[in-house]
Amino acid sequence: MRTRTVVVVHREPLVAEAIASALERYPWLVPLTIGTSAEDALRARTDTAVIDANLEGAGDAAETLRARGRHAIVLGTHTGDSVASLATDRPIEELAQALAPGMEVTSGLSARLTAREKEVLTLVAKGLAGKQMARLLGISPKTVEQHKTRIYGKLGVANQAAAVAAAGQSFGGVAWVSSST
Repeated sequence: MRTRTVVVVHREPLVAEAIASALERYPWLVPLTIGTSAEDALRARTDTAVIDANLEGAGDAAETLRARGRHAIVLGTHTGDSVASLATDRPIEELAQALAPGMEVTSGLSARLTAREKEVLTLVAKGLAGKQMARLLGISPKTVEQHKTRIYGKLGVANQAAAVAAAGQSFGGVAWVSSST
């Protein structure tokens, strides 16, 4: 199996980190770096690039990478026809598939979360602290942490940011998170 190195470029570094972390679950994808400008995608020495459509020059950077024989996906609404794009409301599996067409997508997202785990993940995505979640849900902070640990295991991720990114639309509409959410 040939691995492909990836740069993730997004206007919000936390979102770029979350996407890169979620992509680490796919053995054929190796996120090497993140960036915050279209120029970062051009400078990165990677096989593929994920570029936020809202960045200035995103489409041009993707087209330049394509002309150089590298693969680029514009994440979000993109008007150019010659560059592949993916809506931000799509599951992470679709991004992984778009970065390496033909590879079999299997991930921990097929595991089902309980209703309570979905509630906890939704509150995590909103940025609430463990104690705040505990108060809202009427459970102890320790129970919140136990739910989060089970969520990470089911999604195959290591932290909150990766869990939110990995969830995508699969579990009740938790999707890419930004400061405008």
